[in-house]
Amino acid sequence: MRARVRFPAAVKREVLALVARTQARTGWTVRRIRKRLGLSKSRYHEWGKRAEQDVLADLVRPPRCLWQALPEEVDAVLGYALRHPREGYRRLAWRMVDEDVAYLSPSSVYRILDDADLRYRWKRSRPVGERPAEPTGPNQRWHTDLMYLRVGDVWYFLVAVLDAYSGYVVHWDLLPSMTAAEVRMVLQDALQKTGATPEVVTDNGSQFTARDFKPLVRDFDLAHIRIRIYHPESNGKLERFHRSTREALAEAELGNLSRARELIGRWVTHSTERRLHAALNYLPPAEYYAGDPPARLAERQQKLATARTRRRDRNRQRLQAAA
Repeated sequence: MRARVRFPAAVKREVLALVARTQARTGWTVRRIRKRLGLSKSRYHEWGKRAEQDVLADLVRPPRCLWQALPEEVDAVLGYALRHPREGYRRLAWRMVDEDVAYLSPSSVYRILDDADLRYRWKRSRPVGERPAEPTGPNQRWHTDLMYLRVGDVWYFLVAVLDAYSGYVVHWDLLPSMTAAEVRMVLQDALQKTGATPEVVTDNGSQFTARDFKPLVRDFDLAHIRIRIYHPESNGKLERFHRSTREALAEAELGNLSRARELIGRWVTHSTERRLHAALNYLPPAEYYAGDPPARLAERQQKLATARTRRRDRNRQRLQAAA
């Protein structure tokens, strides 16, 4: 059984202070706050007792091997995980590499978080039925659909055009109505902006079967693929984006159309240009749509290799000092 990671005193104080601030601000119970932080009851109460006795700091122990994470790396991982409690360990690992916080493999981050009871667990979705052949590059296949969105006392319609290969939102607009002409203009703007001629996947809504939509398919030489009736999973990539958008905007005060456009724009930028996606080797969609994924992945591996050499040398020095 491996030894448990020991938190530095500064992290313990930060967590205890965070619990106290959150309880004062929200009125939540300590149990509810602990669960949100992923902090066990025994560990929280142990830290509280040791804080009262002013003995939060643990003894410094020599490394078990030359490749063991350095104390400052462990501190960085734990601090970063506490600031991002809802991220899985793989996404945390690659975000820290990209942001130059710590250069550790996902398996090393997993061990650190597991020892500290800070792993976030979530239920993975399961695919339904057979999947169609995936595109091999950007702009080969797009998905588009509408999502109802209430702004103030008025219903609007979010229309997004999603690249199937990268998950990148090529174009979007918030419309006051969902006529075929208006929906057609959103897709037309995306086509003119990129110069692409992709397959376009839609449902069988009247906007995509109407007479106003058909000339667009003909003029841009598109392949129009309509999903099976009563089978929204065929347009699952966009359905997932819509679900994430609803979750992101759930607690937002949209207020008016201008405010709604601003918040949607921020969310789309975060989701497609910053957020790391598991299906894309923990890179953002923008990297697969218009970047150089192999170069980014190679850069990550180089950072890990450099850090591994540094870690070996530092741990060798620590072992010699402890001898």
